[in-house]
Amino acid sequence: MARKLMKRSVKKKSFFKILLGDFSKHLRIPPAFIKNFNGGSLGKCSLRGPSGKGRAVELEERENGLFFSKGWQGFVKDHHLEVGNFLVFRYDGESKFKVTIYDRSACEKDVEVAERGIGSSDSIESKGNQVRVKEEIIDLETENYNEDYENKTSIANRRNCNAMSGKKPTTDYVEETTSESISFKSDHRCFMETMKRHYRYCMMIPKKLAIAEGLNSARNVTLRDPNGRLWLVKLVIRPKSSCKRVEFTTGWGECCQANQISVGDTMVFEFVKQSAIKLHIFGEVNGKRCPVVLDAPNGEN
Repeated sequence: MARKLMKRSVKKKSFFKILLGDFSKHLRIPPAFIKNFNGGSLGKCSLRGPSGKGRAVELEERENGLFFSKGWQGFVKDHHLEVGNFLVFRYDGESKFKVTIYDRSACEKDVEVAERGIGSSDSIESKGNQVRVKEEIIDLETENYNEDYENKTSIANRRNCNAMSGKKPTTDYVEETTSESISFKSDHRCFMETMKRHYRYCMMIPKKLAIAEGLNSARNVTLRDPNGRLWLVKLVIRPKSSCKRVEFTTGWGECCQANQISVGDTMVFEFVKQSAIKLHIFGEVNGKRCPVVLDAPNGEN
């Protein structure tokens, strides 16, 4: 009797992505995964998620990598994707990806529930070119917060330095001199840093402030940048270091890039709520560091 030949199954390759920042327009494919395309250029692929809807998505090659581009927005909308969602992309070896989606509970996302808006505290809304978290990551968008923040925080002498909003200051906007310092006042705990090259990848939080804010046992924090965008940033505790450091890691680099933070810029981190930080950025003026005087509590007070 002739033996029936069994077709050998090919193990499908996969990669994962955690959605952070403004992910709605495009999503970068990990550079190390591109080798699985066997040297070919797909140009276009199909994404199929738990909704069952297949989306044709174009792949766009840029200087900093290969991205899901045109058509990706439709996939985001179909599956109500939100900041903090964890996506696993399984590639069939040709031009199709099967996508599994997990929410921040670490369970597979129920797209039908999300579509009805039941049981989801992470709903998002598109506003211009931004995707903003409305609720769960911290209610920074509430009227109470905005009113309280305006009462508690004042920044003087804005003419001499520009608090960046994703754009570099221009000489048309600011004066040439930076002799007058800016007084940054707040009732919240704060710390200030000048951007250095190695801070693009991680940023250390002062030990006493981290303890005062309870971050020595936290896994992540939420940063709100000058544009109002929210960034979920992972915290890493370095217990073997001499001072048991707490650092911003995953998510911090994307925040820096999106806000064009450069070496020499001044950053103020304001702890407005539990595990929620307001980021203020003061760009250099004519190549000189913006003088900021911090008048706020720190971890020692």
